[in-house]
Amino acid sequence: MDRVRSAELAHLAELMKLKAAVGSDYLREFVDGVVRETYLRIRLLDVLSLPDFSLDVEEKRPLEEVVRTLETMCAHYEEHLAEVRKLRESAKTPLELEVIGALEKSLERSHVAIRMLINALTESGR
Repeated sequence: MDRVRSAELAHLAELMKLKAAVGSDYLREFVDGVVRETYLRIRLLDVLSLPDFSLDVEEKRPLEEVVRTLETMCAHYEEHLAEVRKLRESAKTPLELEVIGALEKSLERSHVAIRMLINALTESGR
């Protein structure tokens, strides 16, 4: 996996150079999509190197407690998004901007997903 990760990092560097060299906004956006996908693959490869952990939980918690916990998570996502947006303002390189952008989009997707889950759980609990 290290060889694959190394090759993906090299691809990412070349794609960033290509993006800077492209004159068309449309092509820059196209390259941007490939950059984000490459970065995602790199991160997924990183996840593969993490030790396994169990997600099985024996205790059953009341729905109200689960919803409160999810609402707390949403508040944390909102705080994290604010911090990431500040971080974006201080980015110095295109790669930093790309990485921060990918992180911001991921946080936004998780935040929306948790909100949707809260809505579904509260609707089903009625």
